[in-house]
Amino acid sequence: MQYAFIITKIDSYLSESGGELFCLNVIDHQERTVSLYGVADQQINIQALKGQVLPVVMLSDHVDLPITEKVTIPPTALVSIVPIAANAIDGVLAAGKAEDILQSLSLKSC
Repeated sequence: MQYAFIITKIDSYLSESGGELFCLNVIDHQERTVSLYGVADQQINIQALKGQVLPVVMLSDHVDLPITEKVTIPPTALVSIVPIAANAIDGVLAAGKAEDILQSLSLKSC
């Protein structure tokens, strides 16, 4: 299953367990915290998101369920950024059409 999020803000970046576990906390358009986890030798998901101009549409093939006000994405998930300009996403958010952009990608937001 594919999960879609509109990421609007980077909240924090943490290193845990003596540098063996890494976590990038971001906020989505629904004000939920989305935590992307990485390990010492696999941080591609974290680095891919840290380098983006926000907001972005982010896809993940795996999240730890249940999805509530905090979503966890494990280091083994495949995360990608949809190539849509940040100012275009800003316009969609300002118009209150966040679900439309997710549906236009033929995805169901979580």
